[in-house]
Amino acid sequence: MRSDEVPPAVSPAASPSPKAAPWRRPRALAALIAVLLAVIGGGAWAYVTLTEPCPGPPLPVTVAAQPEIAPALRDIADRFGTQHHRVADRCVEVQIVAEGSAKVAADLAAGRASADGWVPESAIWFTVARRAGAAESLLPQVPTALAGSPVVLATTRPAGRELQAAGVRPSWRLLRSPLAGGMTLARRMLDPSANTSGTFAMIALEQVAGARGEFLDELKRTAPKDMEAMLEELTSLERFDRPLVVTTEQAVVAYNETHRPNPAVVLTPREGTLMVDYPMAVIAQEPQRREAVEAFASALRSRATRDTLQRYGFRAPDGTINGGYARRHGLDPDPPRPLRLPTQRQIDRALRSWK
Repeated sequence: MRSDEVPPAVSPAASPSPKAAPWRRPRALAALIAVLLAVIGGGAWAYVTLTEPCPGPPLPVTVAAQPEIAPALRDIADRFGTQHHRVADRCVEVQIVAEGSAKVAADLAAGRASADGWVPESAIWFTVARRAGAAESLLPQVPTALAGSPVVLATTRPAGRELQAAGVRPSWRLLRSPLAGGMTLARRMLDPSANTSGTFAMIALEQVAGARGEFLDELKRTAPKDMEAMLEELTSLERFDRPLVVTTEQAVVAYNETHRPNPAVVLTPREGTLMVDYPMAVIAQEPQRREAVEAFASALRSRATRDTLQRYGFRAPDGTINGGYARRHGLDPDPPRPLRLPTQRQIDRALRSWK
């Protein structure tokens, strides 16, 4: 070293020696990796993953999920499985099965449900299941939502531009009439007794414009069998029919991923809307299986889970969404204006409105 150079400001106590280096200690290494996994989203369970492999056979559990959220939950379950979460020395393996909320509610009430966990569209279905005879102890009284997606109107991009040019503002009232701005609307929605988007649309109509009238006969007659079939009608109707469907924001995002040349556009009703919120219930009765599903439910509260759900088009339960993601997908980055929370009586009327 030259006489004019200043020696590095490192004291002997701060200099890492090979003997003291933490990355050379197995326990410190395991702890460091566990912390990193916790930050990534694995949570506290990740420490068990790397330090103590599961000695017992796998413990498989099944979660029945509303079809539109099932793909996102499968991604999360796959990541959960690689972390070797343990219950009684057995690694938990979570299988996600797509099942409609109405079917699971009926199966649970009849005592024939085979799933260990359940993620319906809305907590409404917990009430439906209880009233039909499901055990009170299996369903949470105050459920925690995993994600949110507002119930909206949607149409094709050309039809959306025509409606805007004619000065037609998005409104629940559009469902009551086949005409808007001098144009014919082909209105579609799903049966409210089996689909929450339909239930919430009927609640919105009751609050905003009245939920009775001849228009209901037309909606019943033309109701598609499910969300996928309804969205496919966006591109299969007659040339001069402008489609107007009741769906969820997330369903539009998912549809556009596979229909990029002819995307649908979200029309959020100006009066406000309600959100489907995908709560989770642990419905297994055997203790080890309950513990396994509870471990998965705990993982669903992580930041990594929220990021995964957003990649599939879901908002956070409070309606927030990343601004950049919203703009890329043509969504409003602000939470939607809420309608009044419905009473149980309003929900019941909506569920029975097409009977």
